[in-house]
Order: sequence, then structure tokens, then C-alpha cells
Amino acid sequence: MAAAEPHRCEEPSADLISEREAAAEIRQQLSQALSRLHEFPALRSLSIRFGEIAPLAAELDRIRDDLSSILDALVSLGATLPRPLESLSLSRLPPIHLEQYNSPAFLALRADLSLFELHIAGADAWSDLVTPPLPRDLISPCEPFFYDTMPGRLLPPPNATTGLANLEALALCFSGPIGVFYLTYSFSELHFPRLRALRLQHVQFSIACDAERFVSQHAETLLELHLLHCQIAVADNEGDQGVDNEGDQGVDNEGDQGVDNDATGFDGWPDVPRPWSDIYYAFNDKLARLVFLDVQDPWWTSSLDRYIAYSSGPGEMSQLLDEGREEDKLAIETFRTTVKERADKLTVEYERELFSSSATLFADTDKQNSFSRLPDTRRGRIHL
Repeated sequence: MAAAEPHRCEEPSADLISEREAAAEIRQQLSQALSRLHEFPALRSLSIRFGEIAPLAAELDRIRDDLSSILDALVSLGATLPRPLESLSLSRLPPIHLEQYNSPAFLALRADLSLFELHIAGADAWSDLVTPPLPRDLISPCEPFFYDTMPGRLLPPPNATTGLANLEALALCFSGPIGVFYLTYSFSELHFPRLRALRLQHVQFSIACDAERFVSQHAETLLELHLLHCQIAVADNEGDQGVDNEGDQGVDNEGDQGVDNDATGFDGWPDVPRPWSDIYYAFNDKLARLVFLDVQDPWWTSSLDRYIAYSSGPGEMSQLLDEGREEDKLAIETFRTTVKERADKLTVEYERELFSSSATLFADTDKQNSFSRLPDTRRGRIHL
């Protein structure tokens, strides 16, 4: 028997009723307009921006209805377009699963994309969405999106059924840290044989979830790389997801000096089995074709750090390092210098047309705080 819709006590005002009726009418008109885009024979690119990054709880139902209506239109469009889109951008996309994502017509819409931009709205805000009771193993209505919709429908491994074999530019941007802690996302099966430009934002790195390998295995094709506000996430010393620290090159536990661990319950900062310095040096050695690099690190622009320790309970995260390791800074400078020297040797300037500017759609990114960027003059004239 299907779960009943949660009971709501609400006495909407006359103004609110009028507003909802107007929104429904506008939504229907928008859906009809989108579903007729196939009448534009030259249509190759589509960009849609939804609501807010972190909408108020009172707005979630309306935005979900907007999303459902737009997805209905995209399904209709996917069934009627004379040829699939080449470029699709979905910005501030609510991280919730809807049935339209299961439609073969939706898969067909993005099957032959060369550029795909996914900017996902805040999971914290969307976790307040009122839904039927969740399964016991889930604590947020966003989890099906990250565990099923993203890897199975929006961005699955390319093959004859899912398409995406022609993807040349991918932006995968989250509004908060995603990948290891709480909302996990694995890159282990993703490989796009023609990928030339990659942007990752708020992606958590760890050995298990393979974000590093995802980047490295595109070494033969990758020309442009953006790493924006990414972190390394490690389990704390009390967690059951610990790592083997033997032979570790991790961080020093300077923060626990003079602390009575028995009294506080603090067991010291965990070691980091693979710090940023190791990752940057590996990228420097493997990404032999890279000619544009943009690294914006979170310790410059927000309270979150490059290294995050987490425990098994949701919401229990703590900053691991306040300043950062000197070896990390040396490694990123080495990586930056290598890429710039390679770009300087080009006979033509690299045209960075696959993405717009380094600024992202999320408010916590400061364009001027890029830690590693080629000069603007390298934004070139000729496409490689």
C-alpha cells in the first residue's frame, strides 16, 4: 500500500491562492512553449536556470512543480527534435528525483551532447522538502537523486544506450561538498573518450570515490581543468570508515597539542593517506596535454577547509587544517608553472570557449581569488 501524503495544516490567504493559480497558469504556458522548441530547426543549445541555490522551505513545493513541468516539456522535446541537442546547461537544478528522468525521450535529449553543465542546488535546503515517508535507510529526500538519478540517468557512463560518447566539456558543480560524506557520489565508472574540458566544484576527493582517477584517466584528451572549492575528506579516528595509515604522508596533528584527549573524547586529527600535494604532483606528471588550469581553494573564500574530517553521523564534520601544508602550496605552484609553460609553447593560443569565465554560479566563489590561473591573454583566438 502506498504511503499517504503527509498531513499539512494550512489556511492559505486569498492573495496566496491567487498567486498559486497565476503560477500554475504561467507554468502551463512555459511548458507548452518549451515543448514546441522543435519548431526551431537550428536549435542546438539549451540553458535552463531554476529558482534559488538555497530556496526557503515555503518555496520548495512551487519549484518542484516548476521542475516537473519543465521536465515534462523536455521529455516532449526529446521525442520531437529532429536531432539531439549539442549543448545543455541545467543550473540550480533541484537535487530531487522525478519520474520524468526515467523517460527514454529525456535520455535521447542529451545523448549526443558535446557540452553538458550541471549545477546542482543546495541539498541542505532541499532536504526540507515534505515528501511521503522515506525508506528507513534514507534520511534526506535528496539521496535518491545522488545515488540513482545522477549516476543512472543524468550522467551515466557513456554507451550505446545512454549516449554521451561525444561529450567534450563537462561541468559538474555542487553548491556544497558532495562525494564522500553524507551524500556520496562515485566517479569510478565515468570515462568520456573525447573530454577536453572539465570543471568540478565542491567535489570531495578520497581514494574510495575516485575523483582523482576520474581526472587522470582523461589525460590523453584533457586540455582544460577547473577545480573549484574541492576538499579531501577523511574519516575521523572514531569512525568505522578508517584508512590504513601505515606509510602515511599525511598532515601533522598540531591541533591536539596540550589537549587531554581522554577528557574531551578527541582522539586527534586523522592522518591523510593521500594529501593534495600527492594529487597535484600526480596531475602534473599525468596531464601532459593540459594548457589551462584554474584551481580555487576553499580556505581562501569560506570557512570550509581543504581537508575535512567526518564521523559516521550526518552533519558531524570538522575543519582539519587552518592554514594548509606548505608542501601542498609548493605542489600547486609546480603544477601551475608546468601548465603555463606548456601553454606558452603553443603556436596558437588556446581558445577557452567550452566554458564561460572562471566565476561560478554560486555565491561563495570569488573570481579574483583563483590560486592558479593562466593570464586572460591566453583565452585565445583559435580553437584546438
